[in-house]
Formats: sequence, C-alpha cells, structure tokens
Amino acid sequence: MVQAPPRTSFNPKGTVHSHSDNSIVSVAPQLPFYVEVRTDSLITYLSEVYKFIDRVLIQKWLDARHQTGFYFEITEHLHLAFADQRDGKGTQYWWCVYYDNIEKKKIFNIIKIQEDLVRTKVENEIKKEKFLWNGLTFRSETEIRIAKALSSLNLMFFANVDGFMGLNGLPISNQDNKSREKAEVDFLVFHNQKCMILEVDGQHHNNTFNRQWDYKRDRVFLRQGISTVRFSAEQCYENATAVVKEFLELFN
Repeated sequence: MVQAPPRTSFNPKGTVHSHSDNSIVSVAPQLPFYVEVRTDSLITYLSEVYKFIDRVLIQKWLDARHQTGFYFEITEHLHLAFADQRDGKGTQYWWCVYYDNIEKKKIFNIIKIQEDLVRTKVENEIKKEKFLWNGLTFRSETEIRIAKALSSLNLMFFANVDGFMGLNGLPISNQDNKSREKAEVDFLVFHNQKCMILEVDGQHHNNTFNRQWDYKRDRVFLRQGISTVRFSAEQCYENATAVVKEFLELFN
C-alpha cells in the first residue's frame, strides 16, 4: 500500500474574519461558553479536532494570526479568536475558544480546564444589565453604592479598570519571572493631585489564592507610589458614604 505524502502545511477549514490591528473583534460570538487558553493548549486541541499531528505546522499557522481582530469559525459549534500576549514579551500568546454544549466534553477532556475558568456569554450580559449605572458597568450593587458616594463629592474616579503591572526586579512578587501581569482595580480615585485605589473585598478575597494575589498586587502598586485601601463589601454596602469619607482622609 502506498503511503500518502506528509502534509507540508496546516490549512484548517473554516470561516475567517480579520479586522484592522487597532480594532477589537467585531464579530459577536454566538456561542454560549468561552475559555482563554495559551498557545500550547490550543495546539493540543486543534491537533485533536483536525486529526493533525504536526504541532510545528499548527504553530506556524497560529503565528501568522497574532493580530487583534482575528476571529475564526471552525464549525457552528466551535469558534476561535486571538486575545493578547498578557504575560509579556517572549511569552506564549492567549486565545479565546468559544463553544457550545456539543463541544463542551471535548474541551474539558483535551484542554483539561477547570469548570470555574469557563465564562458564559449569558452571565456577562446579565451582569451588565443588572449592574449598569451612569454609563459604567459594575460587578455588584455594593460597587454602585461606592460609585454614587464618590460621584456625590465630584471626585474623579475610574471603576473596574483593567491594565498591566510591570514585574521586573520583584523576586518575591514575581516567582514566575514574568515581565508583566494583568490586573484589575475596583476604583482608581484621584484627589488632591494624588491617586489611590479603593477595593471592595467580598468573601472570595478570603481564600488563600486570592489573598496572596491581593498582597502581591498591592505591593507592586505601592512601588509606584499608589496605595491600596481595602474595605469589606459589607461595610461598603451598609455605609458607602462613611467608607468614602474615611478613604479620602487617607489622601492626606
């Protein structure tokens, strides 16, 4: 029996949507679930989906698609989008894999993700509708109460701000040797030509992992002269005005 010649390229079937480098993905995902994965995990998954064993060729295909706005409909049940390189220069890229219940079992078995890492489109939409105030989106009614208290004093603030922290030269806070790490703050408040962070800490901050992350993040911000002040969610909900008053006193 004559063997088929080895394939020299990876050309998966699917529909490609590509937009400008300065745009976000404008194709709204229609699938209910998504998970973010690094390139290695994605290669493993695509290798299984397409029954293609040459990981190097899959890597080359992905390398040519490291651009904001890349969105690929593999099937009606499985979509792929480029995310970012959030761990810094020289690290693996991140991708979003969108899927439905038909692909769910395969996603869990091959990528081996944890259930709590899965995000759902429905949950995100409900969150935005329930916690939208004055054009800003919040994670809870408690955060809205703090926002209202800040706004009543005509303070400049930003809510639920995403960004990256530089980690170079931090032996304890950077055991993974990353150049930067993604972080989010509840409230970035400006007052008296200074800036501080106000955090609303719910119960999830009490588990070991989140607590260690909070300590690490606070130290990194402090190196840049930005202090973090934490209040319990219960305090913020019951008396947001008093919380903001005490917070502002710390600017002095």
